[in-house]
Amino acid sequence: MSQDQATVDEPKVTDASITLLRTGEVKSRNWGSSRALRTAAVKTPHAGPVHLTATGFVGDEQGNLKHHGGTEKAVCCYPAEHYDAWRAEGLELPDGAFFENLTIRGATEDKVFLGDVYRVGSAVVQVTQPRQPCGTISKKWSNPDLPKLMMSTNRCGYYLRVLEVGDVQVGDRFEFVSRLPDAVSSAFVSRIMNVERGDLAAMRELLEAPEFPDRWRKQLRRRLGESV
Repeated sequence: MSQDQATVDEPKVTDASITLLRTGEVKSRNWGSSRALRTAAVKTPHAGPVHLTATGFVGDEQGNLKHHGGTEKAVCCYPAEHYDAWRAEGLELPDGAFFENLTIRGATEDKVFLGDVYRVGSAVVQVTQPRQPCGTISKKWSNPDLPKLMMSTNRCGYYLRVLEVGDVQVGDRFEFVSRLPDAVSSAFVSRIMNVERGDLAAMRELLEAPEFPDRWRKQLRRRLGESV
């Protein structure tokens, strides 16, 4: 497969756009706990353009820099289709409920592959990894099962790194540019890492996949009984 296109039989993003863009500042939150949580999970929507830097949107912060932020998680994305699905199943959550920076319609995890490059606004970005839901989501929505539900339904979202800085706004296209040979979808990675943890063949496939995070490679090698 050439590096500038996906194969015909692979799903890929063909018509996607930004429906919401949000940024948040770190603040103390008391969500059903006596102990305040320092988090930037609650984000403000923006209608106009926001500048995207190598480490994220201007004005966006992270309360836990060990697990969030940085160049490999500069932008958190969540498919708009998942909100439709949650609501159809009776779980009423407002737009932006999963603390994403970009809500995107047309770019679900099965169409987005690790290493995929996209143009959005005047910026160029690259998919790095699926999101692993954290307990902040449970605390905000008083639902301890929500992270597990996100993983079991493969509605986790994914992260981007920034290859070229630029301005992004609601309505911008999320335009497919290129895919690496032997790439794997975000949905496949999330399913094997979180749900089908005993699929040996799939784990070996992930170990050979480009852009698969090194720390997850170590986890899979441990599962397979290999030295790390």
